[in-house]
This record gives sequence, C-alpha cells and structure tokens, in this order.
Amino acid sequence: MRQGLLWLLILSCLDVTGCNSIQKKHDNPVMVQAPRRVDRVESDENTEEVADVPSNPKEDDGSDIMLVKSTLEKNPWKNWVDDTTIFNSQVAATVNGAPILNGDVLDRYAGYLISVREQMQKMALDPKVLPPGQPIPTPDDFERFRYSLIQRDISSFIQKKLLYERMKGSLKPEQMKQMNAHIDQLFEKEIDRLKREMKVTNKTELELELNKKGSTLANVKDSFSLDRLSVEYFVAKSEKPDPIERPDLVAYYQSNPDKFTVNAKVKWQQIQVSITPEVSKSEARKKIDQAIAELNQGVSFDKVAKTYSDGPTAKEGGVWDWMEAGNLADTKLEQKLFTMPVNKLSEVHEGKETLCVVRVIDRNEAGRQPFKDVQEEIRAILTEEQNKNRPKKLLKDLFSKAVIETQYSLPQFVPE
Repeated sequence: MRQGLLWLLILSCLDVTGCNSIQKKHDNPVMVQAPRRVDRVESDENTEEVADVPSNPKEDDGSDIMLVKSTLEKNPWKNWVDDTTIFNSQVAATVNGAPILNGDVLDRYAGYLISVREQMQKMALDPKVLPPGQPIPTPDDFERFRYSLIQRDISSFIQKKLLYERMKGSLKPEQMKQMNAHIDQLFEKEIDRLKREMKVTNKTELELELNKKGSTLANVKDSFSLDRLSVEYFVAKSEKPDPIERPDLVAYYQSNPDKFTVNAKVKWQQIQVSITPEVSKSEARKKIDQAIAELNQGVSFDKVAKTYSDGPTAKEGGVWDWMEAGNLADTKLEQKLFTMPVNKLSEVHEGKETLCVVRVIDRNEAGRQPFKDVQEEIRAILTEEQNKNRPKKLLKDLFSKAVIETQYSLPQFVPE
C-alpha cells in the first residue's frame, strides 16, 4: 500500500513538472545535452532463465511459478545500469560560463532518489502492490522524475550561482581568502549540526552516513558555500531602501481611498425587561418605569441595569461593545442606536417580547480613518514593499548583464 501511494505521488509530480516543461533555450556548443540513462544491454532473446524459482514447489497448477517467471521476464529494470554518476556530471545550466551540474541540484535529493528508484524496482517485480490501473514504473519514469526535480529547482540555483559568481568577481584575492575562511568557520558549525542530526560523533562517521544517502561532505560544503556567498553578496550589494518621509505616507493615504474606510459603529447600554408568562406587559412596563425613575434621580446606568435588566449584558451593566450595523435582529432598535444623540436616554422601546431603554455611549460614523491614526500602518506597508523590491532591483541589474544557458524553462524566474 505504501509503495502504491509513493507511485501516485511520483506520478503527480511528473504531471505537474514533468519533462514536457523542459525546453532547450539556446543552441550552446558548451552545453552538454542531459543524457538519457546508460543504454541497457539489449538481448536478442525476450526471455531469460529464472534462477531463483524454487526447485521443489508445492504441488499445484504451477501458476504462481509462471507468474514469477513472467514478471521477471517483463521487468523493465532487468538490464538497467545505474547512471547516477554520469547523469550528475552533466551540465544543467551555465551562468556566465560557470556550470551548474545536475548533481549540484540533485545532491539534496540523493537519498530520496535512491529510495524512489528502489521502490520503483520493487513495484516492477511485484505489480500487485500498485494501485489498480497504474502502469509498472520503468527506468524512463525514474529519468523523468529526476528531470522534474531539476526543472523545479534550477531557477533558484541559477539565481544563487549568479550572486555567487558576482561575489567572487568583486573580491580581491586577499578578500576572497578571508571570505573563504569565514565560510569555513560557518561550515564547522554546520558540521556539528549534521552530526547531531545523523547521530554520529566525528567527520568520518558523518561522511559514511552521507555516502549512504548518495552524497558526500564535499558536496554538502559546496552547496553550503554557494548559499552563504550568494546571501553575503545580496546583503552587501542590495540597495538600501530610501527613507520613508511624511509626503510618502500622505501620497499612499490619498492614492488608496478605499483602504482605510470604516463602517459606522456604535457602543451602547441597555436596560431590558422581558415579557413572559410570569411577567405581563403591564408588569414589565412598571419595572422599566422604575428603572427610568432611578436613572432620572442620578443612579448610574450600570447599577440600574444590574438591578432591573434581564438582558444578555445585564451583569456587565447593560454595556454592549462596538457593533456595526446589521447585527441586531430588531432593526428598529438598531436604527435608533445609529441616529439618536450620544449619552441621551431613549424612550421606551417595545420589542417583540421585551421593553427596553438604551443609551449610546459612543458612535463612529461611516467614513475614513484619520491620517494620524493610520500613518504607522502605512509606514509598515511601504517598508514591506521596499523589502520585496530590493532583491528584484538587484537581480534585474545582474540578469541584464548575465549570459545564462540552460535547456530548462525559466517561466517565473527572470525579474520583470
């Protein structure tokens, strides 16, 4: 079942980023066409003798034995030769003449690719584990899967390589020596992290664990150096953002009139008496009149509400928090709240099964937030936009002067 799920995952990856998206962009004599796998040894015969069939099978019709033999004979991996070393040595792209190899891109997936290939081979030997209707995975499927991983990641590698090569070209020999020493120090910390992650105690054991995953410590260091130097160059050369002044804030505020609009809202208090089988309408009216009388005598609204009200917020002194229009089922009461004067007691309002009096504590009319209330929010917006545009400006300049050769498509890579 697990193998079947893996195969579905691989197929979905190929559907999204498969080799159909790989297009040769330039006729470049330096570029080496990414190779097909090593040619399989062709046999003139379509069958081979099966050596592992039990010599004394159970007495039956022999169908199981024939099935095993048929599966082995039709196994597309039968004569496949591992071409990982050759494939990884091929050039996926060049940046100003500096090559990016397939192996540079795939090193991070080395262990995963080994696992995928082994699972494909197992599924070819035991097709019963495949989901119904799914074809037996072939070496061609594995090859397309490798291409799809490169297609997915080649853009970021080209970008980092461009920054890396520009960084190397901008430094004098002594500066480059110091930079390499700095990278070496950082990589020692990375080694310590990898040793903890892989649960080993020294570099030799770490190298062996990396080898099991199809990588080497040298490959890991090359990738680490590429990442770090590209970041160092970006930090050093990326344009510092212009200071954001008040005119910038005002201009944004004025050019985005809908961004800071606010709906009308009201904060209010309520004393409510419900009409129930136990409390008639006349009794409810007497109770609400008593509450009004105490309010007129100067007793606080909070205290009167806690004494007489049975509304939802009675325990909080009848206070309702900020509310926008459209939140009350009693639309007539809501209209009153948005039109009556602030801090003035309303007349008795008769609801469906309640009597109440209300007071508006505060109200904000519909309109636009004042500039003074939103200028820091605008500053944060403009700062974020600047930070997003900084790498675009730098990369656009670098790309305008770079010569990039690749057989892979880069649809969303080159900055606009």
